[in-house]
Amino acid sequence: MAIHPLIEQDRDYIISLRRWFHSHPELSLKEYNTAARVEEELNAIGIPTRRVGETGVLGTIRGGRGSGRKIILRADIDALPIQDEKTVSYASQCPGVMHACGHDAHTAALLGAARALKRLEEDLLGEISLVFQPGEEYGAGAVLFLQDGALEGADRSFGIHMQSNLPVGQVAMNPGAENASVDHFTIRIQGRSAHVSTPELGADALYAAAQIVTALQSIVGRLKNPTDPALIGVGVLRSGEGYNIVAREAIIEGTVRCFSEKTRTMLNSKIGDTARSVAALYNTVAEIETESFTRALINNAEVYAETVPVIEKVVGKGNLFPKELSLGGDDMAEIIAAVPGVYAFVGSGSDAAPGSQLAHHTPGFDIDENCLPIASSLYVESALFWLKPDL
Repeated sequence: MAIHPLIEQDRDYIISLRRWFHSHPELSLKEYNTAARVEEELNAIGIPTRRVGETGVLGTIRGGRGSGRKIILRADIDALPIQDEKTVSYASQCPGVMHACGHDAHTAALLGAARALKRLEEDLLGEISLVFQPGEEYGAGAVLFLQDGALEGADRSFGIHMQSNLPVGQVAMNPGAENASVDHFTIRIQGRSAHVSTPELGADALYAAAQIVTALQSIVGRLKNPTDPALIGVGVLRSGEGYNIVAREAIIEGTVRCFSEKTRTMLNSKIGDTARSVAALYNTVAEIETESFTRALINNAEVYAETVPVIEKVVGKGNLFPKELSLGGDDMAEIIAAVPGVYAFVGSGSDAAPGSQLAHHTPGFDIDENCLPIASSLYVESALFWLKPDL
């Protein structure tokens, strides 16, 4: 393993930053203190910053050797509405809010990389945009940077994500798809109340909703190519006013996950068709709202080929593995779609660090902090590679 010397020098600084962010988590698009701390750290070393949206931070490093490529290095900064159950000194100080997905580590790793790259800026040809992105958990942050124009003219993008089921010292990355698209749908069914003993006098929204939930599964099972991964998941069904009353209203909420835009369009369309037709069968009416969080994350194959030797330089040959496809989403996908890039998953689990092998989004989640210098070095080495004069 070859941690960059400037990162090794700042190991304790990076770890202390990660612990501060872990202790002070903030929910999506409310990362005010997080953004302020990021600005404080960047400004302290002479990196100019500006806000993107209310809580996004853009830092800029301009190489001393003139204009050249523009590189995007991205870290997400938001936390989750989860109660931290750890008893460590750096546990969350915010009740009901926790960094349970490693975004605190991503933020600290990029700040560590920023310090190293600032020291090297006189030898750089080109520009580095440091993207500290809010709102990843709800797909609301990347689009802010795109709408702002902050990523215009960029040539390459790179991001990292901690991975608890991957040992420290290993990295996973694909030359194509890694994460699914994410859409959220809400179906509201309107019926008519009656006593349960006279259902014919009402229109049972609850029964219609139950039939819709079942019918949605047939869309994936019978209208989609089985070799094209996708799912329709329902997480909410609310209905009913009393045990002996025909329900007059029901609400269904769920999500669509897939890797193909064609499949994504088809599934979202069929959900509406299915809900309306099933609802009508039981004399109820269905209204559907769909919200898009992010497209599928598809790494650029050319950038993947460029990045492989960079990653192997840091973790050594034999420690870069294919990434299992995940039906979880990440709006780094929107950045990669706009700026050719890749997303690398950095092993953060080990037997030595309690909680570091737990699933993401769980109350005991933690990382083995030995992954931090690796993540920072990946940021540094990728930027140095792409800003070489001979590229």
